[in-house]
Amino acid sequence: MTFSRKESETMQDNKERKMSENTGSFIKKKRQYQEMGMKILHTCRSEICARFPFFSYASAALSAVVETKMFPNSMENENSSQSWIHGIGTDGERIIADPVFLIYIWAEKPERLKRGCLHMLFHCLYQHPFSDKKMEARLWNVACDLAVELLIWQNIPENLWQYSSEELQKRRQIFKFFKGRNCSAQVLYQLLKQEKLPFNIEELESLFSFDDHSLWSVNPWKREQKRCRWEKILTYTTLGRERQKHRIGASSGNKEEELEELYKSRYDYRKFLRKFAFPREEIQLDEDSFDYIFYNFGMEQYRNLPLIEPLEYKEVNRLEELVIAIDTSGSCSREMVRRFLGETYQILSTRENFFKKMKVYIVQCDCCIQWYQVIHSEEEWKEYMQKITIQGRGGTDFRPVFELIRKEQEKRELQNLKALIYFTDGDGIYPRQKPDYETAFVFVKKTENMRLVPDWAYKLVIGERTKI
Repeated sequence: MTFSRKESETMQDNKERKMSENTGSFIKKKRQYQEMGMKILHTCRSEICARFPFFSYASAALSAVVETKMFPNSMENENSSQSWIHGIGTDGERIIADPVFLIYIWAEKPERLKRGCLHMLFHCLYQHPFSDKKMEARLWNVACDLAVELLIWQNIPENLWQYSSEELQKRRQIFKFFKGRNCSAQVLYQLLKQEKLPFNIEELESLFSFDDHSLWSVNPWKREQKRCRWEKILTYTTLGRERQKHRIGASSGNKEEELEELYKSRYDYRKFLRKFAFPREEIQLDEDSFDYIFYNFGMEQYRNLPLIEPLEYKEVNRLEELVIAIDTSGSCSREMVRRFLGETYQILSTRENFFKKMKVYIVQCDCCIQWYQVIHSEEEWKEYMQKITIQGRGGTDFRPVFELIRKEQEKRELQNLKALIYFTDGDGIYPRQKPDYETAFVFVKKTENMRLVPDWAYKLVIGERTKI
């Protein structure tokens, strides 16, 4: 059967249209899976940090990448780590996960995913992905998984993880065998290699494996850098846990004291904000200036009767744009944030500080951007103050706010940004490089966390009149 040229072209057009529609459908569905996977992973990590605050710093040290091989992607690099990840894994810098895996696990047993995130954190804290020794891969993987599960069992109540009775019985039997022994991954590896354990390797894999360890071999030249980084994080996490233990018996009244200190605060932010104001003319009567031509004309024509007409343009020093970031990791209450914004508003509402068309970004961030709004008027600010809700309560990572600002600058939404004010308790991950605008981290009171603030940033304390 033959077709005319016109019929052939029509058939070809229909075929191409159908392929285009299918590709578009794949891309849309892939994006939906990725967005859902990111939400699940973020929720999981936030709940871990809320339950175990001393893991916030370690959790925030791992960025999240959600990617899937379920759908075709011609732009994907087959050599990239995302192209062969199975389920979920970490390379010490990122958690990389398949959204289909996340959705399935979250629907079946969400507690298993939370335990899995802790499992990966312990791998990093105890340097498992960064070993450069030549070891038998399967035995080393099992040894590392068993080591971190023993650590979790020793430090976190097992009733949080919703094990089946059969699984719980097997796990307890194995843990009982190791009670009182040195259970580092290196020791367990030697025991497995010498076949000195009364458990077969398949049983240990089925009970304790969770993440894909193939990512550990990615970028071997970065191992030393990652090892040093996680040594510091382990020290910080250990100190955080000890501080939390110390605070358990002495926490009564602390929040009330912080609020009371904030109510009394009268720190003058004007010194900070004025430092970055720049001169600009506005259409506004300048009663302090006038046209000398009219003045002289009046004096000469009407004798001692000067004609004074104020200039329509007045040069003022004002901040045109400002970003206010709020740490919503759980350490800053709604009332505390509201008071901080109220005090900041008292400064911004003065005529000499802002143009009539002001632009203030108010950003809520824990370990990622939770929400932000651009305020353009006094009315919008007051409305926000009335309806403020705190979103987040996860770990603290300051870097997403700086990344948001960078993107807004690239889009030309922010063109004259001079300053970022970040209200926080200071316990989080800071950017390494100084941005092209000044940054101030604002604290309720003096705290040990102030030592973590980079040298290029200001440290301001509400309630005190001096800059630390």
